[in-house]
Amino acid sequence: MPQVQIDGVSIYYESHGEGFPLVLTYCLGGNASMWSGQIPAFAKQYRCIVWDPRGHGGSESPPQSEQYGVQRSAEDLRGLLDHLEVEQAYVGGLSMGGGIAARFAVASPERVAALMILDSNTASGVPLSPERRAVREKTIELCEAGDMDAVATYFLQANASYHLHAGDSPEGRQRLHRMIYSLNPIGFANTIRSMLQSDFPTERLAQITAPTLVLAGDRDPALEAARLTHRTIPGAVFAAIPGAGHLSNLDQPQAFERHILDFLHDVSGSFGV
Repeated sequence: MPQVQIDGVSIYYESHGEGFPLVLTYCLGGNASMWSGQIPAFAKQYRCIVWDPRGHGGSESPPQSEQYGVQRSAEDLRGLLDHLEVEQAYVGGLSMGGGIAARFAVASPERVAALMILDSNTASGVPLSPERRAVREKTIELCEAGDMDAVATYFLQANASYHLHAGDSPEGRQRLHRMIYSLNPIGFANTIRSMLQSDFPTERLAQITAPTLVLAGDRDPALEAARLTHRTIPGAVFAAIPGAGHLSNLDQPQAFERHILDFLHDVSGSFGV
């Protein structure tokens, strides 16, 4: 299992295929395996790198809450690219992963040949509603009790983002439950704590200079936040995927892949990457 130590924390990653690097980060509560449906298509043309932010998947979960955060994960992404000797990449992320990608693009613009912000409220800088904050705080309480079955059941029931296509079937519900159940409770709780304290003003998105695709399912609760992100990033392009919710790569995988590949084809043609 490939790992790299970044500031004393072990970070899990995978690298598939050859070509110009395409780096993808998944959502809060997810892991790199959630890209498994896209890797075959992307790895045909690119070196597809997927990884787990600290507190998720195969990455380490340090005990101190101050060692987490979307900005901290953006710094881990830079460390991962340094380790892989990747000077520049196409960088994308879904939901929380979109927030990581956006912050990375602001902090390290020279490393980003193109940016993809996917189904993301986190990237927009829009604060959580009181109702969503309450759900996050209750999730932390359940994590502290150590019953990850209860955490998974509550988190999936309480978040409207997961009530759409990805969780409609018994197989889909089982996959999402397993995704949350497999988390380290310390890592999940600390990740959520850091996100409750996050401060990323929307106007910072205007600093992004990379060609940017903002993509969201047309039934995604984060759709309006995605539209705000699109309006704020200079020159960004926007697309909504019909019949997709918050996890659009699971809901409508073929349309999701087509949007990504078409965008990157246009970028490579325009900029000679």
